[in-house]
Amino acid sequence: MDLFEALAKKRACREFTKQPVSREDLEKLVYAAGRAPTASNRPYRHCIVVDDPRVIRAIRQISPSLLADPPVLIIVFTDMKVALSNVGRVGERASLVDAGAAGENVLLAATALGLGSQFAMISAMTGIQTILGLPEHCRVDVIIPVGHPPSPPKSVKAPKKANLVYHNQYGAFL
Repeated sequence: MDLFEALAKKRACREFTKQPVSREDLEKLVYAAGRAPTASNRPYRHCIVVDDPRVIRAIRQISPSLLADPPVLIIVFTDMKVALSNVGRVGERASLVDAGAAGENVLLAATALGLGSQFAMISAMTGIQTILGLPEHCRVDVIIPVGHPPSPPKSVKAPKKANLVYHNQYGAFL
């Protein structure tokens, strides 16, 4: 599947079968996350692949936006100590952008592999740090549930006024 087909087919998936995600596919997803940029090209972003049902259940209990019961979670997190020391104060905000880019790469790769995925928000940072054994200086940025969807995703058209594109200045359409 090429990039534009993956972009067209990518949908938020909130239901998954119990079928496990293969190690080969997990490696491809983590590879995709690692291909996203980081500020000043400094390595401060990391991933944790969670496939232990007990750990997934614990994370679901403290993350109300995680509605799905996936076989795998990919957690994208930033080592803030490294980000701040290598990039400076801009590292705090740039790392959030970089984590989003990594997450989008994972979502596109999942689509290309025939898997379902979505972003989930982090609402209890201390709780998720404790569950994952992360030190305080590591910030969880993105939780991505991944699995096999029970049926192919349905195509949904964006509203007519969504994602407007302007040319050179606001109000001048491309």
